[in-house]
Amino acid sequence: MIESFKFLAYHIRTCGEEHIRVISEEVDEYIDQLHDEYNAFLEQTKHIFPHSKDWEFLDRWKMLKVEELKEKWVEEHRIAHPDDRLKICGTLDEVDVLQKGAGRITFLATVTDRGQTKWRLVATRPELPALHQSYIIIGVRQDHPEFGEIVEVFKMIPQV
Repeated sequence: MIESFKFLAYHIRTCGEEHIRVISEEVDEYIDQLHDEYNAFLEQTKHIFPHSKDWEFLDRWKMLKVEELKEKWVEEHRIAHPDDRLKICGTLDEVDVLQKGAGRITFLATVTDRGQTKWRLVATRPELPALHQSYIIIGVRQDHPEFGEIVEVFKMIPQV
């Protein structure tokens, strides 16, 4: 089911909604058409999905049983303390692209909040946020080896 969803999402992004079609099960070549298209999709997109942190997680913990894997997933993705989360309401001043790939852009940004405090953010999103736009930002403060103290962004919501 997940692979089917990825296929559909990739197809829509690549070809547009107007190119979605149904292969009829009534056609004699149904299985051949379906398999040929799906196999071509797998080959064309193999560079996208292994970049996910999920793959890295699964590779690192492959020796665990399914129930242990679920527990480890929760343990690794849990925010240490609710107090660690920050909510910043501010205006985006600067954006520098750090990495592009697989429909995602990782960037370093500077935001000035309502109290005129400047915050450095690192985020990954499908597209760059708009400069001079106001955002509600939710994230966690961290020490980055290259950029110093930053906020790792979980959500970045434009404000009207």
